[in-house]
Amino acid sequence: MASVSASHLIIFVASLVIAAGVVGTLTTGVERVSSSIDDGSLDVSQQIRMDMSVVSDPGADIYVEGDQLTIHVRNTGSQPVPIDPSSFDIVFNGVFVDDGSLTVDNANDDGDENTWRPNAVVEITIQNPTIDEGDNRLFLTVNGDEETFEFNADAEN
Repeated sequence: MASVSASHLIIFVASLVIAAGVVGTLTTGVERVSSSIDDGSLDVSQQIRMDMSVVSDPGADIYVEGDQLTIHVRNTGSQPVPIDPSSFDIVFNGVFVDDGSLTVDNANDDGDENTWRPNAVVEITIQNPTIDEGDNRLFLTVNGDEETFEFNADAEN
């Protein structure tokens, strides 16, 4: 009888060790998933708060002057954004526009030259863009929000 009790005790202890290992592994996995969800929700929250709209008229020629292309964009979200070229990612006609070719200014003249506040408009100027005769496309990304601006350029621009 003692040998049966000893073997049962060994099996019981082994099953406890295995169960503890499984619980530890599951707990670690759940913590990682929970942390990923928290990080993802912060990113989604920031993207939801950031929204913008291009307010330039695609039919007007006033935004193309010589070797500059200027568009106006309104912050229609609830999150302020620094007025800094590094905050804006622009692809114009399939070519990425680097920060050195980009100027961003507050178009509201409200005295705040450093922050793009909700409902404010910024003026984005691209130096020396390759403007094609006919259809042109500008793809703008700020804090995960994306906008597309398409316009048709005349031969005289």
